[in-house]
Amino acid sequence: MALNGIDGASYQTGLNPAKVPCDFVIVKATQGTTYINPDFKRMADAVIAAGKLLGIYHYGAGGNPISEANFFLNTIKPYIGKAILALDWEKDMNPAFGKSDVSWSKTFLDHVKGKTGVTPFIYMSKISGCRAHNWIAVARDYPLWGAQYANNNLTGYQSNPWTDSGNWGAWDKATIFQYSSHGRLSGWGENLDLDLAYMDAKEWMRWATGKPVKDPFPDKSDKDLAVEVLFNVHGVDDARKKALGIRWAGTQAQVDKLLSDKSKFPLILAIQQYLKKHGFGELVK
Repeated sequence: MALNGIDGASYQTGLNPAKVPCDFVIVKATQGTTYINPDFKRMADAVIAAGKLLGIYHYGAGGNPISEANFFLNTIKPYIGKAILALDWEKDMNPAFGKSDVSWSKTFLDHVKGKTGVTPFIYMSKISGCRAHNWIAVARDYPLWGAQYANNNLTGYQSNPWTDSGNWGAWDKATIFQYSSHGRLSGWGENLDLDLAYMDAKEWMRWATGKPVKDPFPDKSDKDLAVEVLFNVHGVDDARKKALGIRWAGTQAQVDKLLSDKSKFPLILAIQQYLKKHGFGELVK
């Protein structure tokens, strides 16, 4: 299962999440150590009142990471335990970008987790972020909210949004995928960032409360599991969903993607890559 949602900042001031179709809203709270989104509290409260899932993010400004983390936590204190938390790591207005990306981000994320018990996500571009540095020290502990756009065409929600065939750097996948900045949904007349979260509502709240479910297949990517599904390793229907657990939605998305290409080249390549990493024995259990 997957969730459709949006994210926004002061540009979306006044948006009513009860009138916009979405499962979740990720709201900008802070930037640096002085800026607070003036619409943050109203929006966060409106998301909760509408019965939607809440996410909250801090835009890294490249100052002292501990100071920025404390400013973020002090601002969002009433919502800790109710929202997924995230660090937004981008180039604009961030002098640390391209210089101390991994160390800065890890310090911030470690501090947030240490103070709250909640494992935060990190947002970045697939190319200029994920592939630009060795993020292993971050990826082993913190899930990815990744971004890549096919184009700037207006679009509604997509169940299988485009992403290039390259990897996500140190991550096997993006747990939340922002695939458009030109989304158009009823209830709001301007562009919106559209996101697909590869989880269900229960999993969202486990991340929010600091009690995420353990990954049952930590050594395998969603594409690896998709190959196993196509070889019927994990059963069918409800049995498959139960066996894959929190990995079901992401795996199913990869199955659909592999089968949708009529050339079958991505499928053949995925099988070859699987065999190289895991051998043939896993497919004939």
